[in-house]
Amino acid sequence: MKKVFMTCLAAVFTFLSVSAAEITLKQLPQQAQQFIHEYFAKDQIRKIHSHMHRHGASYNVLFTDGSKINFDASGQWTKIKLRNDSIPVEIIPEYITTYIWDNYPNEAIMCIETEGAGHEVELSSGTELTFNPKKGIVKID
Repeated sequence: MKKVFMTCLAAVFTFLSVSAAEITLKQLPQQAQQFIHEYFAKDQIRKIHSHMHRHGASYNVLFTDGSKINFDASGQWTKIKLRNDSIPVEIIPEYITTYIWDNYPNEAIMCIETEGAGHEVELSSGTELTFNPKKGIVKID
């Protein structure tokens, strides 16, 4: 029994080591490369990891200031978390920016993450908001 367990454990570690790899910017999907060049060209990339999942690949881009962007297999961003800057307004869906400007005029959006059809946003104060495009704001933490 112990031998079977050790064999299974070794197989899991082998799979995990194969499923995540450090890659270069040119190995990201084209859409992700264009996104970084358009919105984050001035930022230095520390490293990029690709992860293989049952449903495809995902990519994590880590910048030297600690900011990060996650992309799905097609190169569409799934999460943007910035440390020293607010997220460019052009990236954020209009219904979210309108709500933030109307209700939190002195706050910056520091993190945005896709959640199904909606988004979760973290403001500079630490307030977290969950949005649904059909219902607008659905949760405030």
